[in-house]
Amino acid sequence: MKHRNRLLIGLFISLVFLLASCDLSSVTPSVESPSQNSIRAKQTNKLSQSNQIIYTHIHSPENGNIAVRVDLPIQPRYGKSAPIVVVVSTWFVEKYNQKKVPFHLEYNPVEVGAISISHMWPGKTDQETKISSDGEYDWGGPDSLAALRDTIRFALGVIPDIEGKYLHELISVEPLYNNVGMFASSHAGVVATNVLAYYGEDLQGLKYFVGRENPTMAEMYPLEIGHFGERRRPIYNPYYDHQAYSPTSIAVDYAHLNWIQNETYPEGRPVFEVPGEEDYVLDEKGPQIMGKRWFSNALTQALLDNGIFNLDTWPTDVATPQQTADFWPYRITVYNYAAIGEKLPELRVLIPFASLDHVQTAPDKPHIRQAYDGFQKEAGLWTRLNCDLVYVQSEIHPSASLSLGFPDNGANTEPEDWYAEAEYWGFEGRLAGEMTAKSIPLAGIAEMADRVWADNWELNLDTMLYP
Repeated sequence: MKHRNRLLIGLFISLVFLLASCDLSSVTPSVESPSQNSIRAKQTNKLSQSNQIIYTHIHSPENGNIAVRVDLPIQPRYGKSAPIVVVVSTWFVEKYNQKKVPFHLEYNPVEVGAISISHMWPGKTDQETKISSDGEYDWGGPDSLAALRDTIRFALGVIPDIEGKYLHELISVEPLYNNVGMFASSHAGVVATNVLAYYGEDLQGLKYFVGRENPTMAEMYPLEIGHFGERRRPIYNPYYDHQAYSPTSIAVDYAHLNWIQNETYPEGRPVFEVPGEEDYVLDEKGPQIMGKRWFSNALTQALLDNGIFNLDTWPTDVATPQQTADFWPYRITVYNYAAIGEKLPELRVLIPFASLDHVQTAPDKPHIRQAYDGFQKEAGLWTRLNCDLVYVQSEIHPSASLSLGFPDNGANTEPEDWYAEAEYWGFEGRLAGEMTAKSIPLAGIAEMADRVWADNWELNLDTMLYP
């Protein structure tokens, strides 16, 4: 026993000395002083392993230098090579009121063997590494679009970093420039969709977009048509009329709009009064930007038109009708799909969504429907609602099935009756402890990358395209 203990102690000491002698700079890149604008990871040589993260900067003419993070998969999807996925960052949640925010990688495509590329918005600093982007933050506006445009161009191998190095010169995994896609969850998808419309001519070679439950209109950000209460109980706005849906509008009757301010709601909130029933009070979730709460222009204008406030009594923490009229056009998508089809006619689109959305409650899912109408009908693009069942089975669990709440909707098809059927076109199942909401979008990325690899765009698949 004593001999065994001595042996273990000796091995431990040897291991400590071995680790101390290793050069760890290739695993965790060092950074220069945070006060320098050119903060970046030092990259004198290609990385020797494939489970690493590097940081660099790219130049964006409208902004200056934009911080970029590259995550490499432990096991590249195609042997020594890997597809590339640009992950679009969130932009209006509360943490973005701060200068320091983390790189947004709630969904990381390295889990399916892809190279992940993410970025910091202009004027922001990663709270862990202190790596910063130049410029001023404009909350998903023109400067943000330009930063995302140039991040995609770096991923495509069109532009180098500020030291003149292209992506393939910075990493050991072979990046497949002919297999580049983009992923965005929730409201990040608005910026992702709009960059395709505004700058599609600069993004030739981008193969696909996976957009998880992205809003499409301003009314959806502050949850004006419904929200989830305690224990995820759906609460609906009774004055939302799903029958008046159009690809570019939704219908809400603001005649019953008022304002409630009491001990329960000391800050005051919009309320839709329902005679004889429970009123619909807006949830606290919603954009809080530059010290103000932002509702849709329609609701904000109704507060004025209904005589609830005038401009002299307007709450100081609520954006005015004129401010919302100026702010929202850059942050909705419904008028921009035709331009995407004109500039990127070969782009393919996958829209993963759950039976119960992570934010929106309306059963007819107008945000999903408007995205489908926009990408498939207006832009004329190959568009699929949720990923193929064979990829759910391969990436999540082999027992996934229709009976367990996993759909298998063919591409370019939609519910005949969105109000009655949309929730059944979403996924609801969980298997083997997997959080399906986290896994389905990654399965969708795997499917789209494999479809690009195999150049197979059948409406439905019988088997995986890459074993």
